[in-house]
Parts: sequence; structure tokens; C-alpha cells
Amino acid sequence: MAWSGGGRGRRGRRWALALAAGLGLALVAPAPGRAVEPGLKHSMTPASLGLTAEAVSFPAADSVAVAGWWLPGPEKSPVVVVAARGTGTMADMLPAAREFLARGFTVLTFEYRGFGPAASAEAVDSLRHVLLNTQWVGEMLGALRYARARGGAHVFAWGQDLGSAVALAAAARERASCDAVAVEGLFRTTQEAMLANGTSVLHDLQVRHRRLVDGRDEPFSAANRLRCPLFVVLAGKDVVTPVAETRTVVGRVRGRADTWELPEAGHAGAEATPGYFDRLAKWFRQWTAFPPGGGR
Repeated sequence: MAWSGGGRGRRGRRWALALAAGLGLALVAPAPGRAVEPGLKHSMTPASLGLTAEAVSFPAADSVAVAGWWLPGPEKSPVVVVAARGTGTMADMLPAAREFLARGFTVLTFEYRGFGPAASAEAVDSLRHVLLNTQWVGEMLGALRYARARGGAHVFAWGQDLGSAVALAAAARERASCDAVAVEGLFRTTQEAMLANGTSVLHDLQVRHRRLVDGRDEPFSAANRLRCPLFVVLAGKDVVTPVAETRTVVGRVRGRADTWELPEAGHAGAEATPGYFDRLAKWFRQWTAFPPGGGR
């Protein structure tokens, strides 16, 4: 992500380099790939999967309108808010939404800023070196609030890959909006994840300087502030977010944190495991015995 402004950009780069040196960070050459891969077209629709859905719009934490799909389950059913991965669009989460619907949940999925048909090619390119954006966390928080206000007696969050960090951070921001959160492919910090992804720490520092990432939303920080139950899927063959790294995040949680290790699963691929959604549904449903938005 380039900085603009001539001298200002050069001063910014010197600032980042000086800060990196002061922190003892190694700078690596930028990779040609992206930290996220936003899609501009929906690969499928609810109708193409035979699902009933309502196109909805709700405000993010910063009041910007967010587009989503509300897929209704049985009356007064708990709601699962799905945080999308860092590739494609919200449409790619519809197969998972169908699994939750089949188990008696209502589902809400939504489009991140810079993703989907409403995003321009320029907006997509601006995310070249962004792994976690505080705006996306605010959109997830808006989705949780919308689900609660719409009548979701209990509201749960689920995310994979980028969605795991987004779901965790949003739940940590506002306890009353989320009753439990389940994640898979959770990284510890954007800095470590970007290094593992081949992206330079310099770009990470630039992103922070531009205030796209609030340090409170980093998984390692958010976990310490989480006040609702957490379920973490640990994929044994995940080379993007290794199990050992994710366990350090789990260790920061002060409340209830359950883990499920799948030795043969890879990054954001555990859902192919037989019984995956049954296990998630059972874990979520146990929390419906408690008042919504309450402590555990």
C-alpha cells in the first residue's frame, strides 16, 4: 500500500523504518501477492442454493451502510453471524450458512468494505497489504447489533481465517452484542501473519500509521478482553496459522475457552471434517440456556 504526498510519504517511510529498527523488526521484501483477496462478483446466490434470503442493510460502528443477507431459520431461532474469509465475497460463505440453517439457526452474512459487487477495482487494490481492517470489525459489530435488534434471542459469531479475527475483535468490543463466538484459523497478530504470508513488516507499519488497524482489535489483545465463551478449532496441518500460535491467543482468554483439535485439517478447511457443523451447533446451543448478553 503506497503512501502519497511526496515529502510526506518519504517522511512516513523513514518513520516506519525507524520504528521497525527500534522494535527490532526485520523487514522483508514485499510479496507480489496480497494479504487478502477481495472478490468483486458473487460466485453464487442464496437462490442458486435453494435458500430463502432477504437483502438487508445496517449501519457499521462508524455508521457506514453494510450490505448483507438475512437467511431466516425457525421462528425465534438463535442467529449465527458469519464473518467471511479474506478471499472472495460473502457469497462464498453460503454453503456454511446452509449447514447452520439445516441445524435450526438463522444466519446473517455481510460484505466487508472493499469486497463484493459494490466495490471498485481501486478499492480492492487499496487492500493489497491489509490483513485486518478495523472497519471490518466495525461492520461485524454492526451485524451483531442488527441481529440482536431484529429479535435474535441469542446471537453467535463464527469466522474462519480473516473472519476469525474479525469475529473475535467484534465480540470483545461489546459484550452485550454476542453470546458466544467460534473461530478457525486464528492468527495472533497481523505482523506475524503478514510475515508468514510473505508480506513486509514495513507495509504492516504503514497500515498501522494510517490507522486502518486498531491495536485493540489484534487477536492477541482482543482475547484478553473477551467476556463471552470462545470455541477454537485447531487445524493440525494449518501452516498459515499454526496450532502453537493460536494456542497463545486462547491462553489470553480469561473466561470459558474450548478447543477442538483436528490433526488432519488444513487452514480454513476443517469444515470438511465429518460432524464439523454438528459440533459447532451443539456448542452454540448450550449457551441458549443462559440469558442473552449475560456473563458466564
